[in-house]
Order: sequence, then structure tokens, then C-alpha cells
Amino acid sequence: MNIRYRKRLQLSVGAAGILVLCGALFSIHSRTSPAATGSAQPATAVDQAPPLPNTVDLSPEALANVNLQFAKAELRPGVHTIAATGVVAFNAKRLAQLGSPSRARIVAVDVAAGDHVRAGQRLATLDEFDLSDVRSQVASASAAVADAKVAADAANAALQRGTELVTAGGIAQSELDRRRAAAVNAQAMLKSRQADLQKWQGMQQRLMPIGAPASLSNGTATLARLSPGDSLGALVAPFDGVISSVGAGAGNIVDMSAPIVTLADLSTMWVQANVPERDAAEVRPGQTVLVHLDGYGNRQFTGDVIDVADQVDTNTGTVAVRCELPNGDGALRANMFGTVEIQAPLGRDTTLVPDAALQDVNGQQAVFIPSGNGRFAWRAVRTGYAADGMTQILTGLSAGTSVVAVGSYWLKAALMKSTIPDEG
Repeated sequence: MNIRYRKRLQLSVGAAGILVLCGALFSIHSRTSPAATGSAQPATAVDQAPPLPNTVDLSPEALANVNLQFAKAELRPGVHTIAATGVVAFNAKRLAQLGSPSRARIVAVDVAAGDHVRAGQRLATLDEFDLSDVRSQVASASAAVADAKVAADAANAALQRGTELVTAGGIAQSELDRRRAAAVNAQAMLKSRQADLQKWQGMQQRLMPIGAPASLSNGTATLARLSPGDSLGALVAPFDGVISSVGAGAGNIVDMSAPIVTLADLSTMWVQANVPERDAAEVRPGQTVLVHLDGYGNRQFTGDVIDVADQVDTNTGTVAVRCELPNGDGALRANMFGTVEIQAPLGRDTTLVPDAALQDVNGQQAVFIPSGNGRFAWRAVRTGYAADGMTQILTGLSAGTSVVAVGSYWLKAALMKSTIPDEG
């Protein structure tokens, strides 16, 4: 065999080997390609969950174990509950800032901040600079009234006697006329003296403590025993309450502009709620409010809206709503914080179901309706406000329909379990 022929044979064998090797590699690549194995198909096409059934069926044994309780959807007057934060404050209409009616020196302060006091109780003793002079004027005016009354009585008696004498011819008519004029003058003088006395008594009353009884005794001083020359006066509590602040002490010189004691009546308290602007239009005076305070757990206080502010707070976007609450047991204290729920009537009836009847099924609110023989159909509903354990149903359920209340969670669990594939 010549050399040229051997070279051609070697080239042919080499080319064939290359073709065989390429074919083997292509075959291996094809077997391992994702397209060939089908691994590129999305897994969800195989694992997609089946749709929820329309009903849930419970066996008699299961029905006995879950102990379901039923309720009917009720038609009630609609009420929108508006929730807002609130703070307790004193009733400003029953908050008294008590001071001296004139310039005075404080002799003693008998109370401290936080003390509970009764109406008529002395709070402070004052040395009134004007009171002594006024009391002297009252005494002088009283004596003048007494003298004028004696003179008027004497003039009236003389006039009466003169009338009898004229009839008998004992005196002339001119004398009777003189006596009549004297009686008129005496009566006019008496009225003038009485007017002076009333003026000074009125001034004395203004200098005396508000609500002071005729005889006031507390500790060592008794106002009823003070002489007209005594300048001691007092601050007296005009009503039952608590001392919220004391602004001066013994020895201080005070005038009419400086309050000495601030007294708060605790029988009613105010709560100011900051209502969001979007809800403020629904709030009206007279609406019921339910107040839950942080310091009292589940205890609920009830009151009424008494005022809605005319402007919006630009910093918070809220409207101040003032509520008044009775405080017979003194549980409400100023500056306590809590939640205020304002009951705003909608002006129409609405359908309500117990909160326990609602369950979240696939991201929507639903109720379970009994169909008999252990079968329950679930129905999606659209809900509105919630208050006092009841929730408004806007659509999806009519009033009078029976629903599962307590135990509806077990029906939801059975419904969701039915969507889990059986793995054999």
C-alpha cells in the first residue's frame, strides 16, 4: 500500500471518529435538557389548590363536639361609633377661683391642694383692710335707722293726738297741719336712714365670703362673734369639692385680682375628645359617649356630648369635642387618658350580627348559615361599623337570617381543611 493511500485512510477514520464523538455529546445534551425532561413547566399548574366548596358538612358526632350557638341577623337603628382619644378635665362651669373681695392680708390658710371640702367650710382667714370701716358704717347706719324710727313714731303719735284735739276744739287747724308736716318729714328721714343702712349692708355682703352662713364656726374663729370693729373675714367654700390649687400663704398681701384658692366640683367631669376631621360632621351635642380609661381596665363610663368646637386644629387635623360625665364615686380624675366612643345615630335601621359570627375566608368576611342535617353554607358579606359586640352588615345578608355565632371558627377550619389534597 503506497504512502498516499495510507494518509487518506487515516483522514477518513479520524473524521468518522469526530462525527461519532459529536453525535454522542449531542445525545447526552438532549437527554439532560430541561425541555426534554419537562422541568421548565411551572409547578403551580400541578399544585393549584381546588376551589372552596359552598357548604360544610358535619357528622352528628362532630356537630355535638363543636357545640355551635346560633343567632339571627337583627334590624336595629343604625349607630356609627366614632372612636377618639380623650383626656379627663375639671368641669370649668363648676370651677371656682376664690380670692379676697378687697386688699387684705392672709392670716391663715386652712386647706391644701387635694383636700376635699364641704359647702360652707372656711378655707382661709383674711384681715380685710376695708371690712372694719364698712362694719362701722353698718353699725352707725343701724343706729340712725333706730333714731329715725323713734322720731317717726313720735310724729305719728302727735299727729293722731292733734286730730282728736281739733275735733274737740282743743287746738287750731294750723297746729294740726304743722304736726302733719312733721310726721311726713320724720317718715322721709326714716326711709333715708333705711336706704343708707341697706347700702352699707350690701357693701358688707360683698366683702363677706360667698355662701357664708349666718353663723360659721370652724376651728378657733367664729365669724358670727366678730364685732363691727373686727376686720377679720374669710374665704368659704361655695360648694362641695376638692382644692385643686392654693396660690398664696399666710402673711401674703393680696388684692382682688389674685385667686387664693381654686375649688373644683367633682360631681361631674369633662372629657375632651380629639375627633378626626372626617368624622366631626356626624357629632352633635346630646349624643351618648362611652369612655374607657387606661387606669380602669374594662370599666366603662357613660356621658353625653355637650359641645363641638367650631374650628379644626391645624396641627392634628382633629376637632375638640367636650363631653360631660357624672362622677358620683369620684373615680374620674383630671388628666386621666383613655378612649372615647361617640355613638352617632345614622338615622336609619341597619342589619347587625354578633362579632363572633364573622370569619375571614380567603380574605373576605363571611358568615355560616345553617341548612339542616349538619350542613352549613358560607356566604361572603360586606361589613360596616362595629359596636357593643355587634357588626353592621352592609351587603350579603338580610335581617332575620339565622347564622352561626359561637363556634363559627370550627366551621371555617372544616371548610379550609376540605381544600387540602388527600395524599393517600
